[in-house]
Amino acid sequence: MERALTVFSIICINHAKNIMASTGDRSQMFYTCLQKCLKTNCSESTISYELPLHLKLLQWTCSDDCKYYCMWPTVDWFVDAGIGVQQFYGKWPFIRFLGIQEPAAMLFSLLNMACHLIMIREFRKKVNHKTPYYLITHLYCLVCCQGWLWSAIFHVRDVRFTEIMDYLGALSMVMFSLYHFLIRITTTAPGDSLSLCLGFIVGSYFVYHGYTVFFIRMDYGYNMIINIAFGAINIVGWLLWCWRHSKQRPYVKQCALFTSLVAVTTLLEIGDFPPIFWVIDAHALWHLATSPLPILWYR
Repeated sequence: MERALTVFSIICINHAKNIMASTGDRSQMFYTCLQKCLKTNCSESTISYELPLHLKLLQWTCSDDCKYYCMWPTVDWFVDAGIGVQQFYGKWPFIRFLGIQEPAAMLFSLLNMACHLIMIREFRKKVNHKTPYYLITHLYCLVCCQGWLWSAIFHVRDVRFTEIMDYLGALSMVMFSLYHFLIRITTTAPGDSLSLCLGFIVGSYFVYHGYTVFFIRMDYGYNMIINIAFGAINIVGWLLWCWRHSKQRPYVKQCALFTSLVAVTTLLEIGDFPPIFWVIDAHALWHLATSPLPILWYR
């Protein structure tokens, strides 16, 4: 649930940046370098430049490659001028590794997925399969794993499809967390008619929203409102649930601690900064910080 509770703010920040031009790509030096590279290497009359196979497999184009290589002399110019590192197309400059745009964030996303898989195995060993929330917990793990997988894929290569799938994968975790919360407060028997009705309502909205994002319009402003709303309901709802049941159920303290740590790790996203060694930025550190949190949730 860690990504589900914080993604509303993080997705909003990242996607809002992505739709705006940045100081780096608006600079004259970058523009001049890019135009020269495109003319030299990417025009129809030019056949001297051939992208390596691993870049082609990750859908890098000649134009994308020019943007990448023109970014670095522009970064050096900004630093030498005392202006500091600037963003390009809404993103900090990262060193590309085998075509992977953000290697650290990709690895840490996979680490989050691995932690969910490890903890669900421990959960299966210790919890009777007849307990009420056994199936819900497994479904939650499945939803989280696909969400973190799409996060990793997005950090490998940021294109429209991976951006949308990263967003929808994250939103699916938010909405499943909300569904789980609603079941907790409305029924004691997951799988009854009420829980199925709630699942149908939440699932139908997710499908509708996914269809809108894919085939109609990726409305960043509307998506921001949706994520803030669902995220706020999750945080407030789970904390209130923990407060109400803190004396009856011993594991509730872990849930409260989990939610509190999620809030603390979100501060990494607020304190955005250029990548350390051009590899690890605040977003990657957030992924790293959230990776051990499933230990609290599944116990």
